Amino acid sequence: MRTSRRKFIRVLSLGTATAIYPAATFTSFGGMPIAADPAKRIILDSDTATDDALAILLAVSSPKLKVEAITITCGNVGFEQQTKNALYTLQVAGKKGQIPVYKGSDRPLVREVFGNATYVHGKDGMSDSFFPDPVQKPETEHAVDAIIRLVEKYPNELTIVAIGPLTNVALALQKKPSIAKQVKEVYFMGGFYKFYGNVNPLATYNAWVDPEAARLVFQSGIPIRTVGFDVSVKSSVFTDDDYDKVEKLGTKYSDFFMQINKVRRKYCKEHQKMNGSNHPDAITVAAVIDPSLITQSVFRYVDVETKGELTVGALAIDELGVWKKPPNTNISVEADEAKFKKMVFDTLKLS
Repeated sequence: MRTSRRKFIRVLSLGTATAIYPAATFTSFGGMPIAADPAKRIILDSDTATDDALAILLAVSSPKLKVEAITITCGNVGFEQQTKNALYTLQVAGKKGQIPVYKGSDRPLVREVFGNATYVHGKDGMSDSFFPDPVQKPETEHAVDAIIRLVEKYPNELTIVAIGPLTNVALALQKKPSIAKQVKEVYFMGGFYKFYGNVNPLATYNAWVDPEAARLVFQSGIPIRTVGFDVSVKSSVFTDDDYDKVEKLGTKYSDFFMQINKVRRKYCKEHQKMNGSNHPDAITVAAVIDPSLITQSVFRYVDVETKGELTVGALAIDELGVWKKPPNTNISVEADEAKFKKMVFDTLKLS
């Protein structure tokens, strides 16, 4: 049977396209296949406790992200406990053995270890749940070496999502300065825009823990987006009604969420003047998954205070351009609360 020239060309073009792009990456547009956006490659740098755990669930459950690694930095609770928390969360997510976890620095660049934030997260960082030890073990490679290796393997493709202090990222830049031009961008959960701090009036926790590391990263030339404490307070608070809805889901994820947020929920209400618990790490990851979640942002030059008696760890935003330096940071100002909560609920329903 003869094949028409038009049909031959159409079949040939489809065959060629399918050979270049896997069929799963195509959707229909006007009857013709088109390539879908590839998943974003990320490294999730975390001091894993309650909110980090939700952030991990969002990241590993989203088809829009490819989590190449989770790296553990100093921060919320004991370093070994943070590592266990990340590994256990992967186990809850059904990702045991699929995503490597690397231990990084257990202390800031130059300062003594500051203590911890067990008052927010519980003694184990998971609202005193004291889960059993995870089956998966951390990798033997140091997180700093893993960051360098992965950035060089995927130049200009990797986004570092830093939801803890920036110690590991700073150490990687110190060890291999050339990677600054190879990192696609850094999302940093920290700071605020015309708001207030949560460890001193002008600083938030992640920059305060290791301000020297934060300053090094902000001065590195890597494109940076911040999702700050203010955004989380305005747009990520789960109220009692939200918790009731989560509890009624009755899934493995929702039960996990309820369990790990017991201490945090109480702390946010009693000490931070909220009507529920905020989730800054989770909304940061949500913004990576769906950038349209951030509805307003500004570009400014940002530096970090490392010596102030009252303001150490503050992100100094040059609002009026008095330093005459080009902007280095995209600062998130407003976010879509409804869109964030829908993403969380959709994720908690999955298990």
